[in-house]
Amino acid sequence: MWYVIQSKTGDENKIKLLLEELLDKSCYKRCFVPLYESVRHRQEKSLIMMKKLLPGYLFVETDYPEKVHHVLRSLPDYADVLGARENREKEKCFVPVGKEDESFFDSILEDGIMHVSYVHLSKANRIDKVVGPLKQYRNYITKMEFRHRYATVETEIFGKRRKLQFGLWSDQDPKMPWLEEQKEKENINTVNGNIINSHTFNIGINPGDKVEYPEIYGDTVFVVDRVDPAKRILHTTIDLFGSARSIEMYVDDVKKIG
Repeated sequence: MWYVIQSKTGDENKIKLLLEELLDKSCYKRCFVPLYESVRHRQEKSLIMMKKLLPGYLFVETDYPEKVHHVLRSLPDYADVLGARENREKEKCFVPVGKEDESFFDSILEDGIMHVSYVHLSKANRIDKVVGPLKQYRNYITKMEFRHRYATVETEIFGKRRKLQFGLWSDQDPKMPWLEEQKEKENINTVNGNIINSHTFNIGINPGDKVEYPEIYGDTVFVVDRVDPAKRILHTTIDLFGSARSIEMYVDDVKKIG
């Protein structure tokens, strides 16, 4: 089951690392700080930056909440367990995240990250196509700044009305493999929007090589984990708040270093 831990804003990763250090690995399945892909759109360029989806909160998936709670109580910077209540001994106990909340986060998070959503606007400047986490919640949008590549969704989370920001992506932005595949599955064809599968296997990039993708990730340097020559896609990882996150990129979009 999922449980939510509240911490001081800015201490989320500190609490996460302490838990991972003090807890036996058999006591939990994963502990993570939920992130989202925020898009900074300036001078006709869109860059992805990782930000905390819910500042002051982290998640732990465990079947042994008592053991997790015991360790939490020993941490100096520990704030509280969301939904904690007193038992018969007047001690606070862990209460799991409700099914609706768990389903909500399951629907928007992948490996702890909420990826950008592809949005296409009609000639009347209205949303007519959505791919990604925003698709199920487009009717809950309270504000959208397409030019600045974000939409604000208001919904009930943990018993309160909360606002979440969703990063947006468009046809004018660089293509990303996973997003193009989703568009293709949903038969969303736009100008230059089809995936091109090449059978040229000598792509010049191999596992272990270092690459950059300045159009999306600025000057961040990535190490290639593996390559899919047929699809001309490379797989890499990036360390974010103490967790390794998997990323896909088109070989033709990256710049090899060295």
